Formats: sequence, structure tokens, C-alpha cells
Amino acid sequence: KNDTIDLLIEEEVPSGMIPSNIPLDIIYEDNDLIVINKSSSMTVHPGAGDYKDTLVNALLHYTDNLSDEGGEIRPGIVHRLDKNTSGLMVVAKNNAAHRGLAMQIASR
Repeated sequence: KNDTIDLLIEEEVPSGMIPSNIPLDIIYEDNDLIVINKSSSMTVHPGAGDYKDTLVNALLHYTDNLSDEGGEIRPGIVHRLDKNTSGLMVVAKNNAAHRGLAMQIASR
């Protein structure tokens, strides 16, 4: 009768990410990765009410070659930067690169 129940309600993200023609500041690119200079005004991936005009939407417009390790809403995204933070981001173009980058980040 005096039980406490904690609920975690996650915001639903619409399925089917839509590519958006948003310019990317690409610093480097090869067959495995893309290094992007992310502006402080850009959100990395959909969530918290921001479902379009994210880095992921721009990446989906730019290329069909992104890892799927991060799931549908985070293709290619190995790490993130907060919306109000600018800086370089490394994006994986395939799953092997994604796993390798994630291991490097984890081991610092």
C-alpha cells in the first residue's frame, strides 16, 4: 500500500529519419570515417523535441554510407557534442570503423 514506483518515460522519436540538405563543414573524409566541424547551433541526433535539421539528418542527405551500430536515430554517430558545443566529431561510415572508434574512445 505504501509502495513507491519510479517510471522513466522516454520521449518517442518518429521512425524513418528524413535526410535534410544542410551544409556540413567536413574537415576530413575517407572510406571509413568523416570528421565534421559541428557548429554550436546544431543538434547531433533527434530527441528532446528536435527531430529534424540535426547532424544525422544532414549526414543522411550527404551519404548512404553510415554505420548502423547506433541504431536508426544515430547512424554513424560514435560520440556526441552537446547542442551548444562546437567542435570536431568523428562519424563512422561502416560498422567496423564504428566499433574501432568506440573502443578507442572507451580506452581514452
